[in-house]
Amino acid sequence: MKTRARRIILAVAIPTLALLAVMLVGCTSTEHPILSGAGVPASEGTVSATKGDNDNPLVEVHVKYLAPPWKVASGATTYVVWIKPLNGEIQNVGGMDVDDNLEGTLKTVTPYQAFKLTVTPEASSAVAQPTHIPVFTADITSRMRSGQ
Repeated sequence: MKTRARRIILAVAIPTLALLAVMLVGCTSTEHPILSGAGVPASEGTVSATKGDNDNPLVEVHVKYLAPPWKVASGATTYVVWIKPLNGEIQNVGGMDVDDNLEGTLKTVTPYQAFKLTVTPEASSAVAQPTHIPVFTADITSRMRSGQ
């Protein structure tokens, strides 16, 4: 029971800390650190959002020192990146594999200017909802710079 309570507390604390980190970085920055979860304390990551075509954000997630998904969650084979707009439903924006150097990257475009980004270990990249505790979270609300 204590483990479950701890996971719930961490699930609430991590997004709160992510929001504070984004606020400290500032609104004009396009690259934001993403906070790693308790299950992967050595991992690091960044997320950048730049203006793409039609002013839609081009989002790039890059992680390193991230353990293979099956070592983080039983039955997991990949990591899935999720975007949840401020007033919308969470959306699977793609699977992210980790290479032999424990690094992974995912690039995607979203119509949302402000959103919460989450990365979870999953059994398939085609899942409709997250089934595991996030390994990374970030709140993105930025005035994006034009892409280069």
